[in-house]
Parts: sequence; C-alpha cells; structure tokens
Amino acid sequence: MQSTIQTVLLTRDPGLEAEVASFAEDLQDEVRLVVHVEEDDRRAIARAQERRVDLLLVELGEDVASVARLSAELQGADHPPVIVAVYRAQEFDGDEQLSTRFVELIRAGVRDFLSRPLSTSELRGLLRREFAGDDAPSPSNIGRVVSFVGSKGGVGKSTISVNTAVALARSGSVLIVDASLQHGVASDLLDIQPESTLADAAREVDRLDASLLASLAGHHTSGVHVLAAPSNAIEAAGVGESVLARVVSVARRAYDYVVIDTFPLLDSVTLAILDMSDMTFVVLNDSLPTVTGSAGLLEVLDRLGVDRTRSRVVLNRTHPGRGLSPVDVATRLDRDIDHVVPYSSGVLQAANTGKPPAAGLGRLGRWGRALNGVARDAAEGKAAGRIARVDSNDGDAVLARAQEPEPIP
Repeated sequence: MQSTIQTVLLTRDPGLEAEVASFAEDLQDEVRLVVHVEEDDRRAIARAQERRVDLLLVELGEDVASVARLSAELQGADHPPVIVAVYRAQEFDGDEQLSTRFVELIRAGVRDFLSRPLSTSELRGLLRREFAGDDAPSPSNIGRVVSFVGSKGGVGKSTISVNTAVALARSGSVLIVDASLQHGVASDLLDIQPESTLADAAREVDRLDASLLASLAGHHTSGVHVLAAPSNAIEAAGVGESVLARVVSVARRAYDYVVIDTFPLLDSVTLAILDMSDMTFVVLNDSLPTVTGSAGLLEVLDRLGVDRTRSRVVLNRTHPGRGLSPVDVATRLDRDIDHVVPYSSGVLQAANTGKPPAAGLGRLGRWGRALNGVARDAAEGKAAGRIARVDSNDGDAVLARAQEPEPIP
C-alpha cells in the first residue's frame, strides 16, 4: 500500500474530524494519513487542484448537489483525488432515497461511501482497494514536477538542479522555476539576462496561462526555459504559495518537466512546492554541519508526509579527500543515499562562465554519469543505486549499486 496518503477532510463537524484522526492514529503502523481539514468547498477544491491530494473525504448532508458539483469539478484536476462521501443513514428518508443519491454521486465521480460511525475495517478496506499499488502515473498531458531542496546554501543544489534540467531537455520540454526567491542563481548559471521574473508572474497571476508563462520565461540554447527569481527582496515578497501553485499548475500542462530550485528555508512557499512535486531531491555536501542540518530536514519532511517513494538524497562531494565518506554520511542521516555526485573542477569553472556542463555530459566522465543518474531518476522515478547506512547490529557497511545509468537520449 502507498506509504503516505495526503488526505483532505471536508467537514464542519468536529466529531467527524475526531473519528478520522483516531483512525489515522490506529492505522499508523500500516499507512500514514496526513489529514488537512477544510470547512469550505472552494478551499477544498483549490487545495486539490493546486497541490497533491490523494484522498478527499466529504461529509454528505442534505445538499447532495454541492457534493456532486465538487466531485465533477475535481475530475479535471492534475492529480484527481479519490473522492469518498461520508454519511449518516438516518439523515436520509429510507434506503430508496439513499440509493438514488448514491447513483447521482457515482455519476459525478464519487468513488465510494462510508457510513458513520466510521468503521476501521471498512476504512482499511477502502485504502487497500484504492491505494494498494504504487502512485498512479500522471496523465500523459501532465508534466512531472521535480524540486530540489537543501538545509543550507553553498552545497551545489542550484548547480545540480540546473544541470538536471539541461539533461532532461534532451528528452522533452523543460521549465526551470527559480523559487530561491531571496537569491536565485539559475539565470546566472545559464548566462541568461532575464527580462521577466516570478514577480511578473505574480502580478499577472489572474490571467496566467501557458502562452503568457512562455513569454515570461528566458530561453537557453539547450532548449531549457527559465522563470527567473525576483530581482530583489521587495519583489520577492509578492510571490507567495498561491502564486507558486498557480505557476506550477499552468507549467505542468505546458512542459514535460518542471524543475524547481528552492531557497534553503522551510517556509510556506517551500511547503507548497513539496506538496506539488512528483519527486523531491534533498541535496547536501559531505561536511558535518551540512549533514547534521540535512538529517533534521529529512526528519521534518517525514513528519510533513513527504512520501519516501517521492524523495531522494543526493550527496554532492564538494570536499574531495577531506569530507565525510558516503557511508558515514548515510549513517549520520540514518537514511540511504540515492545518488553520489563526485567532485569536478570543471563544474566549478562552468558555474563561473554560465556554460552548464550537462550540455556535454560525455566529456565529464564520472560527474556526467552521476548527473545522468539524477536526471533519469527525475524522469522515471528510478534511483541508479544506493549507499546504505552502517547496520547498527553488525557494523557492516553495505554498498548497493545498480547498473550504471545510460545517457539520456
């Protein structure tokens, strides 16, 4: 079963909220329900349209038509949630009226019904039916959203995110959204002088569509488009989570890949990005302070319900011969490392010239192959290989390597 299920409960009844919370606690050894409670239909619809929502539990009362409208509207969302109506049988005039209402709601897209008081066995059965396999793939017309986060600056996160985008451009259309609002460098790394930024998108958010978004983005010779970070802190203040949600919602319908670079701060904007991401890469280097901070960040991501099937750890080795070993890093993180990017002086030189080395991966040997692995994982959700932490029982470090990734076509 899917390990984390992002859930919205639409209700004004504290009793139903308590029932769902109790069930979530009872089931925590099997699956994690991250429950967000909304009291307003429009807020519930907006959350499901702008962020990733797996399950929507809707309290069903006398106004059946509003539930039908909500369900029908959400069928066109990027990631349509499984919609389940929760009801009390005594609120309806007999089984015949209840059956008629059920037929109406099924036609509108409601997938199932749960009677109150909620039954743990019925809820467990529902989750197994709907979420027994891996995450459902996105519709073919919806691009993948890939985000890069870190606990501090200076670890190479932006370099890896930009070069991953350049590598992905070999197989599809790519937009980089530079959401490192206070200090974005994506344009610098590509030697682009942006004429527009995210701040302009914020000012035009009510009429933002694919055409306007493309006109606001800078274009690189690799084929990558870049929506640059605001030019100063005053403009950055106008870019909030609702703006990012709108930008990403439009972008994923216009591009095959949306790559988001973030600022090393876990604020509301970053949380919105995490909600919308199909894959999140946590980037760190091999210095002890960064590893310690990254361990805390990974713990927070777990608590926020970022499913480990949708997150990866990337170790960027910026201190060759002096930093912690990959196995030591994995042990201190208490988590496997999915990708190790070796040190390369050529990458540092490229950052100063605005010529992304991913444009010529074959010339950079081990670094290029490692970057290809990150790009392939971003595209397909398949890690190239992992370095396991030291087992506390026997002290043996395990190095598990899959076949080396092939270049992106």
